[in-house]
Amino acid sequence: MSHPLLRAPRPVSVLKQYFSSSGTRCPSSKEIRQRFLDFFINENDHQFVRSSSVVPFSDPTIAFVNAGMNQFKNVFLGTAEAPCRRAANSQKCVRVGGKHNDINVVGSDGYHHTFFEMLGNWSFGDYFKSEACDMAWRLLRDGYGIDSRRLYVTYFAGDEAMRLPADLECKDIWRHLGVPEERILPFGARENFWEMGSSGPCGPCTEIHIDHSDRFLDTATRKRLVNGDTPDLTEVWNLVFVQYNRSLQNGQISDLPQHHVDTGLGFERLVAHLQRKSSNYDTDLFIPIIEHIHKVSKKRKYQGTFDVNDEQYKLDIAYRIVADHSRMITACLSDGMFPALNHKLRRIVRRSISLSERIFGCPTLVRQLVPVVVERLGDTYPEMGRKQTETQQIIQHEEQSYQKLCSNMRSESRTLLKQLSYLDESDIIDHPGLPHALKEIHRLKTKERVVGLNGEQIHKMYDTYGLDEDLLVRITQHERMELNLAGYESYSKRLKDGAKLELAARMQENLNASYSLKHDLNEKQNCPTRNEYKYNYVYSKDKQMYEIPQLKTKITSMFTTDNGLCHVITEKSNLYYESGGQQSDKGRLWKANDASTQYEVKNVTEHQGFVLHTIDDGRALSVGDEIILAVDPIRRSSNIVHHTATHLLNAIVRKVLAVPICQRSSFVGDKGLKLELAICGASVETVDVDAIEELIRQVILQNETITTRICNAGDVDLDRVTIIPGEVYPERGLRLVDIGSSISTEFCCGTHAQFTGELLDFCIINVTQTKPGCYAFQAIAGQSAIKAHQLGQQISDDVNQLKHDMDKQLIKKTANVETRMQRLKNVLLVGSENNINLPYGVRQRCLDVIQDLYKRLKDHTRESLREFIDMEMKNLLQEKPLEKYPFVVHFLESSLILEEVQLSKATRYFPDRPILIVSITDDQVKARATVPAGCVSERFDAQKWLKVVGKVFKSSVAAPRGQNIAEVCNMRSRKVKTLQFEALLELALKEADEFARRNMQ
Repeated sequence: MSHPLLRAPRPVSVLKQYFSSSGTRCPSSKEIRQRFLDFFINENDHQFVRSSSVVPFSDPTIAFVNAGMNQFKNVFLGTAEAPCRRAANSQKCVRVGGKHNDINVVGSDGYHHTFFEMLGNWSFGDYFKSEACDMAWRLLRDGYGIDSRRLYVTYFAGDEAMRLPADLECKDIWRHLGVPEERILPFGARENFWEMGSSGPCGPCTEIHIDHSDRFLDTATRKRLVNGDTPDLTEVWNLVFVQYNRSLQNGQISDLPQHHVDTGLGFERLVAHLQRKSSNYDTDLFIPIIEHIHKVSKKRKYQGTFDVNDEQYKLDIAYRIVADHSRMITACLSDGMFPALNHKLRRIVRRSISLSERIFGCPTLVRQLVPVVVERLGDTYPEMGRKQTETQQIIQHEEQSYQKLCSNMRSESRTLLKQLSYLDESDIIDHPGLPHALKEIHRLKTKERVVGLNGEQIHKMYDTYGLDEDLLVRITQHERMELNLAGYESYSKRLKDGAKLELAARMQENLNASYSLKHDLNEKQNCPTRNEYKYNYVYSKDKQMYEIPQLKTKITSMFTTDNGLCHVITEKSNLYYESGGQQSDKGRLWKANDASTQYEVKNVTEHQGFVLHTIDDGRALSVGDEIILAVDPIRRSSNIVHHTATHLLNAIVRKVLAVPICQRSSFVGDKGLKLELAICGASVETVDVDAIEELIRQVILQNETITTRICNAGDVDLDRVTIIPGEVYPERGLRLVDIGSSISTEFCCGTHAQFTGELLDFCIINVTQTKPGCYAFQAIAGQSAIKAHQLGQQISDDVNQLKHDMDKQLIKKTANVETRMQRLKNVLLVGSENNINLPYGVRQRCLDVIQDLYKRLKDHTRESLREFIDMEMKNLLQEKPLEKYPFVVHFLESSLILEEVQLSKATRYFPDRPILIVSITDDQVKARATVPAGCVSERFDAQKWLKVVGKVFKSSVAAPRGQNIAEVCNMRSRKVKTLQFEALLELALKEADEFARRNMQ
């Protein structure tokens, strides 16, 4: 079976008449791209390999795919099998950070971009230097009709530090291909030696440069401009010869057993030359986008100026930036990246929106450009067409979020925008520390006469104020200050090295103080724990639980920590350690020959392949002991159903809402699950939650099959797998979990059910908005979900009965209505704090009904509310005559049904003695104490008395304005949870009563 990345090439196009330097017709970009693929695939026996996503799948070292070789990195490293012997493709690339960061210069020249295409051909142990150079030369000269007198080639001149000689073999190849000596130029390692990283595969490279100018025949002058960042003499193709390996241990370079070729041809630069344009932005890759910007904005036409003194320059650079960024944004979003998960992408999106609004007067411009980009690139990258609607939805969501942020911008920030024309809203929104950074820079410039920022000061701008390099460069250019970036690199390295030394010392200190190794691992024992046994379990229908076989194994190592816990490492383990969002198992272990003493495994963790089982005290255990490991089936069973439920929730939310959605985080535990999603273009309403829950319950009833299999990334169509963009997945040994034929497909290392029916039931118990566009779902499955739905039905019935009784006026006493409503409200609002789970939809609807009933009750009694207080206080006067009660401590019960209470009116009923009253309205507790002047003493007054109550409710006290605090004192209103109020009230009244008894004279 062919490798899944391989796709059949399109038919050969007859294009030779278009690739002649003397021809009158310029070839289109599509024809140029196709000619490249035809040349290598049909004429030179290469296989077509589709472009990988610009979102790295299994590479933690990069934020975006920035070169054609990224998807073949593991082939070069020897950890993955090559898809074929020879490959060719057109790869989407993004460069917005790190070593390859072109964002600072985009728009200011005609050939740097945040998104570009890299045409490439590869040899994996097949052909090498001679064939690679020959094919490249033939394609440029014969295939594209480029005048060879415009071409220069470079080769590696050698490097003494690496002890590598000059690549004279490459030089000779070019000479034999007919390249004149004066056009074969040597350069050092910086230009002509390629390295994947600080270690690993590397090798010399040879570059092909094109002279676009009319002076191309002046070789003596023009060759000095090669590698000189000259706009009209640019590198177009780089051929890398991967023949060495740099050692991780000592940095030494040695020969690789197999040699590879990795080439990259800059598509946009090639198109510019073949279409006889001096700038990439004048080609058919960009002109349709620029023309659409002009059409929408009605601004002056794009004139292609790069002269900073030209009045058109600012407008033209905005044209170029928005055109470039629209391609990058479309590519990233169509490949599944979300701005919420990648700050670099969000920065580009916001910058584009800001420019679109400020310069072109159209904040929706980027969204409108997506179809234009798709028209240019969609045939080559069909995912752009498939995801066009979703891409526009995400951009629209970002537009709305950005506008909200702009509307909330502080006046200080708006002043900065007016003062500094080189800043835009996105700069200030994305860099909250910018105003403080500018003050610091101005202080250094004016007071300390600093003409440039040194390494330490640059670090402070990044680390303390949160600026990025792009913004700092713009600021210092405007302020005419230098940036010592080399000093910054040196300073950062010293910090890192110092931190490493400090960390190493700390780790060694902790190791010496905290660890008491009971046995040194010998060579045989120093093998990672075999942990595949955690997936061995079967479902028992009778018990509605999973049965996990016990496992016999040996202890290979043990150590204790200073908190007294013992960590046991074994040859094998059947316990799941925390990973993939799922909590670890608990269980028991005991000696194989003595089950009388068993140890509780409280936690399971993993370190470098070793599984650590944590117990309280392992002094009776020894390395080499045979033990039995037993998993807690209740905890594991709950984890299993909740993890499968998480996958179902992730899939069904997408189906119901039908908008772009991306997972931010998840947690799976025995008490339930939590899934946080970034949701673009939709708010989650109660009706949506009901629909999601009902669909999942249907899937459970259908008892769909759940399958898991181990696969490699290259074996799977990633378009059908739900992944977290930017998450790093291993290239090999992936565990793929499928629910049904097309319900859910995710990579996951967790434990899962075998049929959806094993979940029994499902219930969403809460949905909260964590930030704009982000929602956290909490849910339960299994018996807990069944109970939640049963209780939900019971609560619904009670609420409906209460509504019926009020409608029919069957309840005669207001207090009875209040009591029933308050009881139901308590369960609905704070039941989850007491492990009372309810369906989210049921809870929201019942709360709406109760809120309506409250309103009706208050509307009905509004006119007589004052009478409730009067009646209650008059009754209190009769119940507590002065001769028996020298003071009064009272809770105003009528406050429960009032919207507002003026305690001053209540205390006026007792002018003849001290009185302290407590009230609660809408969970807000207030209190007031009044003491007649004749009752005030050194030990007793209103302030001292009320402070006793204030202490209970953790609130302060103060006198009303203009009154004596010894005679009149109020407690500041304090919010108290309903379930806590009753106990606090009882304590407060008791303390107040006892204080008055002890201290009144």
